[in-house]
Amino acid sequence: MYTLRRWVESVGGHALTIDGIANFEDACTVLANRGPEVHANYQNLCPMFGVTWPAARGLCQRLSTTSLRGRSVLELGCGLALPSLVAAKMGARVVATDQHPDTEAFLRRNMHNNGITALRYETFDWHGTLPAGVRERSFDHVIGSDVLYTIEMPDILARAYERFIGPNGTGWLTDPGRPWLTEFISACEGLGLSVSDDVVVGDDGKDDAFLLLLRRT
Repeated sequence: MYTLRRWVESVGGHALTIDGIANFEDACTVLANRGPEVHANYQNLCPMFGVTWPAARGLCQRLSTTSLRGRSVLELGCGLALPSLVAAKMGARVVATDQHPDTEAFLRRNMHNNGITALRYETFDWHGTLPAGVRERSFDHVIGSDVLYTIEMPDILARAYERFIGPNGTGWLTDPGRPWLTEFISACEGLGLSVSDDVVVGDDGKDDAFLLLLRRT
């Protein structure tokens, strides 16, 4: 149902060939006109997953400065999974997660485009039953970008970071400055995670984002 395009993302010293949605606004319009059943479930079906957001590029920039070979990485709300693709190219063992029904098909395309095999996709409730091979408090790095898009997300996301960051692990979240960023920080601190902040700038000098570093206290 989507009109697609192919482009090259140059992030963190890596060039990746990406297939995604050609125009986000047009895709939203098409979805909204598909009938009452789709419209009632619009929030879950919204094609936000199909484009690369600036915060994802900022996260890739930070990943590129970190030694990831052999490290375990979990991406929360991956969308097109650009950070997961970069981490996999750097030798990490990556699990990308999302709940949009079309995410996996796009990720498989983009793994093929870039010759990436060491990347696993799972769709699951971050607070529900875990799929085989995904364990609590077991990841070296838990990452996410621009996922604080509803009022419910600060608490949901903070609990996911707390659930999956390993004993000596770190969490990274990049965000363009959405209204719920401070609520997320408070939720993390309430769960015993320390939070420090920084700003990252994309390779083009424009795609800046807030970067939060999360650790267990």
